[in-house]
Amino acid sequence: MLNKFLSSIGIGHVKVDTVVHTPEISPGDHIRGEVVLMGGMADQPVNEVQLLLLLKYEEDKKDSDFSYHEKDLDTITLDKIGTIRAGEEKRIPFEFPTDAGHPKTTDSEQTILRTTVDIPQAVDPTDEDSIVVR
Repeated sequence: MLNKFLSSIGIGHVKVDTVVHTPEISPGDHIRGEVVLMGGMADQPVNEVQLLLLLKYEEDKKDSDFSYHEKDLDTITLDKIGTIRAGEEKRIPFEFPTDAGHPKTTDSEQTILRTTVDIPQAVDPTDEDSIVVR
């Protein structure tokens, strides 16, 4: 009971690590890899895993105090994950297509793959990986 409560507030909860097998791509290529879920101290159900491809870019805007901004490009959802048991490791392969006009990586523009695990009534673990677009 205590472990379940601690997991729900983020202590000893499910961890996520997205392993990208193709961290360097050309526009139109597929990003391939696997999402690795590691169970915490208690069993936790997973609604879905969301992979969000976004462009992080530098631009001075008058209505923002920040110089870096994010633009969502595409999302894929991995569902039917089930429950991650305490201490279990689950690997979920994925393939994420990119657009032929995808912007190339520069000093002011970066492509990021953000992974979010949706766990009901708990802190949602996340991971971010940089993708180099040549």
